[in-house]
Amino acid sequence: MSTNSYKELRWILRGLSGLIIIFSIMMFIGESNFGENPGKPLSNSSIIGLSIAGIGLLGLGLAWKWELLGGIIGLIPFFVLAIMDPTILQSPLMLIWPLTAILFIVYWFLNKKTTVKNN
Repeated sequence: MSTNSYKELRWILRGLSGLIIIFSIMMFIGESNFGENPGKPLSNSSIIGLSIAGIGLLGLGLAWKWELLGGIIGLIPFFVLAIMDPTILQSPLMLIWPLTAILFIVYWFLNKKTTVKNN
């Protein structure tokens, strides 16, 4: 694979992570305003879950600049959420988040390998 293909992969991952972040924000706004209990306070477990998910989304955002660090920060909170609530593993759409984080990490390794060969 050429370096140009890696750049294309990077932009695809950036677009995908951007869509995940925007979709998550829209879901949070929609759920808090139009969900089952609009305007009601969230439970403690919901606050913890949203905080953990926010850290994961922050990791996907950081991966735009630092692929390895952002990928790791994006991946670990998903596993924590899966331990807290295993039902998130049943939705194929929820697996896009960790897959994107893993691909950022893979991109970092591929890019590093190419950089070492060129030097």
